[in-house]
Amino acid sequence: MSIAREGLESSDHILSAGDSHFFAGGVHQEAMARLEHLVEGGSRCGIVVGPRGTGKSTVLNVFAQDCRAIGCETVAIDVTGRDGVEFLERLSQRLGVTSRARGRASALWTEVSDALAGRERAGQHCVLVIDHLDRATRDCQQLVRRLSTRGSGRNTETWILALSGRSFPMVPREWRECSDLRVELAPLSPLESHSFLQSMLIAAGRPNAFEGAWEHLVAAGRGIPAELRRIGELSLLVADGPQSRLSEEALATILSELRGLRFSA
Repeated sequence: MSIAREGLESSDHILSAGDSHFFAGGVHQEAMARLEHLVEGGSRCGIVVGPRGTGKSTVLNVFAQDCRAIGCETVAIDVTGRDGVEFLERLSQRLGVTSRARGRASALWTEVSDALAGRERAGQHCVLVIDHLDRATRDCQQLVRRLSTRGSGRNTETWILALSGRSFPMVPREWRECSDLRVELAPLSPLESHSFLQSMLIAAGRPNAFEGAWEHLVAAGRGIPAELRRIGELSLLVADGPQSRLSEEALATILSELRGLRFSA
């Protein structure tokens, strides 16, 4: 299996996940390569961690799209706030099971286990991406752990478990112990932050809007893609018009707003 992405060899690259504009720095490209290695090597489980706003969910979405593009069955579920029954119901649906369990956890477990066992017997690889695992209820987390660690002799399943970053760099021991690989994202470098903001300007058709303000904007973003995106959007709104540029007063207003609106997801 190969999930190579044309163009990822360069240090600057835009990943597209749905309608989201996402700049892939070196650390994000490395994360994609390591996830590819995890799947190609037949490893059972990997965890994805990193500070808030560093692009974990977007990287996972892009990776899932790439897996599907080459014909690998890929199930991606965001389990934020979900309990065990809700998780099993969603997983059952994504695996194409015609369920008759009607909210019964034990029956849903059997259906999901049988569906995955059938893929194992057929030698059909399946990638299961679970995002924001630490934001699920405890019983949901326990079910994910049971499924991802249960016996599977043919290495036909790869589980990718992502934590939200709320408690980064701390990772619960139960997830460290069950994983074969840890993929850790980090903020962008100042040069990458500059390139990210510049890519937004080019996409908006206003490549010169931030002249004279680059140093302040890059520093305010702290290398966090989510914050850099917010900075870019606010700055483009303030510097209204294709030829407009940020004034010192407008820049001060934006930076003041950002101090009170730090990314918290």
